Amino acid sequence: MRHLCFLFYLACFSLFAEQTTFSRQETNSTYTFNYKWADYFGATRQITFDLDRKTLNTQFRHNKAYRPEMAQRHVYIALKRQAKGVNPKEARISLQQISDEIRIHVRSDSQVSQQAWLRKLQQTQESAFDNYLYENHYARYVSPTGQEAIKIDHARFAAENIRVVLPAAQAIYEQLEEKSSTRSYVNLLLSWIQSIPYNTLEDRLVSNGSGFAPPSDVIANNLGDCDSKTVLAAALMRSLLPNLSMVIIITPTHALLGANLPRREDEATVEIEDLEYLLLEPTGPTIMPAGVIGEVSRYGIESGLYTHEKVP
Repeated sequence: MRHLCFLFYLACFSLFAEQTTFSRQETNSTYTFNYKWADYFGATRQITFDLDRKTLNTQFRHNKAYRPEMAQRHVYIALKRQAKGVNPKEARISLQQISDEIRIHVRSDSQVSQQAWLRKLQQTQESAFDNYLYENHYARYVSPTGQEAIKIDHARFAAENIRVVLPAAQAIYEQLEEKSSTRSYVNLLLSWIQSIPYNTLEDRLVSNGSGFAPPSDVIANNLGDCDSKTVLAAALMRSLLPNLSMVIIITPTHALLGANLPRREDEATVEIEDLEYLLLEPTGPTIMPAGVIGEVSRYGIESGLYTHEKVP
């Protein structure tokens, strides 16, 4: 009976969140965006909003995959700088760079001094690597199966774009009838993002951030993969719902959003740190209101093959 109710719920909505119009016009100070799409009930929706041109042009762009050799070059320079400051009477340091690995060799007449300098250089190595990740909006990532990789800093991108996307969030909100619920806003927002053309994410462990677009770029270019659309949804929701607890849920090949909103019967949720999160699928193109998720997401959640990060 549960399965039949779920199928009936989906049948109430059109199959795809169809985008019918996208345009972008430039002035000296702004970009004006016009979007038109069909929502869950087939009703035509339209929003028009301006984004500040200077702000968009100064936003951090992230259109390249993580390159280990560039990160290690940054680390190597930091280590070389520290090594030059060491008194050769105290310790003699050599660095060997092999592929994306840096080997540190410390020689000293004193074992205590040797170990002390080795620890200092290893600390510099770690902090320089973390500094490179931060400067380039990356983050360390451990997959649900324990594999280590580098990924986009999803939560940071969401936080840094809250004010940028506020005009879009307000334009969506103005489409609602007076005294509409938070769920109505979330569903309308989801239908808009789902109607934006989709760019595929193959595998998080090998993509290294390739193809990710920050929220402003998803809007400007009318294109985004699941990570990009999920971060856009998080930024839009946070701009008008500052106190709503949200998590970005990450599987090896997908991303979706969890929001601490009331659930209805048969809706998909996940419990994280004693809070129940209603699951949201911003990706599209299949139309999915709050609480309805795809099979890839369902498998990831039910099998525990996911990680999460809080939206600031």
